[in-house]
Amino acid sequence: MKGSSHLVVSTGISLALTALIQPSLTPMAAAAAVIGSLLPDLDEPNGLLANRTFPKAAIRALQVVILLAAGAVVWLTSTQYPWNWAAGSVIGLTAFASIRWLRTLLMLIVGGALTVAGVIYDTRLSAAGLTLVVSALAPHRGFTHTLYATGLWTAALYWMAPDELSVPIAGGLSYLLHLLADALSQRGIQPLPPIPWKLRVPLMRSGKFSAAVVETTAVGFTFILVWIVFVQMGHWRVWIGF
Repeated sequence: MKGSSHLVVSTGISLALTALIQPSLTPMAAAAAVIGSLLPDLDEPNGLLANRTFPKAAIRALQVVILLAAGAVVWLTSTQYPWNWAAGSVIGLTAFASIRWLRTLLMLIVGGALTVAGVIYDTRLSAAGLTLVVSALAPHRGFTHTLYATGLWTAALYWMAPDELSVPIAGGLSYLLHLLADALSQRGIQPLPPIPWKLRVPLMRSGKFSAAVVETTAVGFTFILVWIVFVQMGHWRVWIGF
């Protein structure tokens, strides 16, 4: 399923269900649902969330920094010729790696920096940093597509907003719905590794007509559910405090 479809389906359904379970729905819960709908695909450097969080402008900036670092190595270790040129060349060549590889590198750098900052200032920064590091190192549809990751994300949301139950409910449901949507593909997911069981209901294949049908149906169902819950049942009032 495309990132945009995950965004609409997981966010819409999770907020509708949360409104039924926990009427005190808040903007923070909506934000948690939006992030949760895309977070599992953070392990895909070219995914929607990674692209928006680390855009091409950031990649270009990283390339400039790498080239400057290569030049600094050559200049500052000039007495070590020719090894300084060899080291500088290796560092400089990484600036011309693929966008995918550079985005992964940037995720590791930012994740590491946030982890260290969290140790000094706020442990929530460490949580965000470790999430980036794990996502960058994990294979696609690996750890981030498990029930363990779902539980950790939900627990983290509860830790950040213990007085707003709609936040972990909406965010956790949205994350789980992303996994269930991916289970409809040919590849499926392995929700409880190392148990070699795959949750797979192969209704669609990426890039095929079946994927368009399933995604269109899911988006349509989402809009109907949102209309029923927030308009016909009147749950839209929670957004303005009625």
